[in-house]
Amino acid sequence: MVYQVCPHRYGELRGITTRIPYLVSLSIDAVSLSPFQALAGLRELTSRLRPHGIEVIVDLVPDYAKFDLLEASWSAGDFLQVITDTLVEAQQRGASATWVLCSHDVDSRRVSAATLLMLALPGSAYLYQGEELGLREVAEAADIPAGLIEAQEHDLSSTLSLYRRALGWRRKLQAAESLEWMPGTNGQVLHFGRPGGWRSVTNFGPRAVPLPPGTVVVAGAPLEGGYLPADATAWIIPGAG
Repeated sequence: MVYQVCPHRYGELRGITTRIPYLVSLSIDAVSLSPFQALAGLRELTSRLRPHGIEVIVDLVPDYAKFDLLEASWSAGDFLQVITDTLVEAQQRGASATWVLCSHDVDSRRVSAATLLMLALPGSAYLYQGEELGLREVAEAADIPAGLIEAQEHDLSSTLSLYRRALGWRRKLQAAESLEWMPGTNGQVLHFGRPGGWRSVTNFGPRAVPLPPGTVVVAGAPLEGGYLPADATAWIIPGAG
C-alpha cells in the first residue's frame, strides 16, 4: 500500500516528518512524494520512516492506465472486466498491477465498498492523502479542518477507522499476486479468493446476499444476519463464523 503525499501541503518535507506517527498508524508500506522543490529534510524523513518498514518513493509517475477502475460504472460486470484485463496486462508485462481509486461516487457507501474491493486485489494500491478521512477529491486534502483527524481517531465507525482496519488486515493477508474467481460471482456479486484462503465479496446489487463461511474481519457496512447488504464489501478469513 502506497500513500501519496503532496509535500507543499505540509510545508515541505519537515512538515511530513511531524506526521510520522499518523503515517505509521495507517499500516502503509511506502510514502510516495509528489514533485517538490526543497530537499531539506528528505534524509531525516527517510531515516525515520524506514525503522517502521515504510519506504520513501520520490517523484514517482506510475502507469495510471491500471484509471479504468476509477472510471468503471458501479456494476459487477464492469468491475470484473476491468480487474481481469488489468491483471492479464500486468502479467504480460511481468509487472505488478497498480490500482487507483481516489474517488468513485457521491454515495459514501459505494466509495467504501469500492475501496475495500480495491485493497483486496493483488498488486499495488495507491491511497491519496485525505482519502482515509473521507475527502473524495485530492484538492480537498489541502483544506483538512483542524481536529478532523482527532475526531475520527476516537470514532470506531469513522472512515479513518475503516481504512485502518482494512490496511492492517491487508498487510497481514497479502501474499502471492493472484486471485481466483469463486462460485457466486455473477451480475450482482464479485467474489474472489486470495492465497491463504481469505475471500473478498462485493455486493453491487439491490438485495442482501449470503456470505461464505468464515470470520468477517472487515466490512464496509453492518451485516444483516450473516448477509452482506447492498453496495458493500466484506473480507472473510477461514475459520468459525
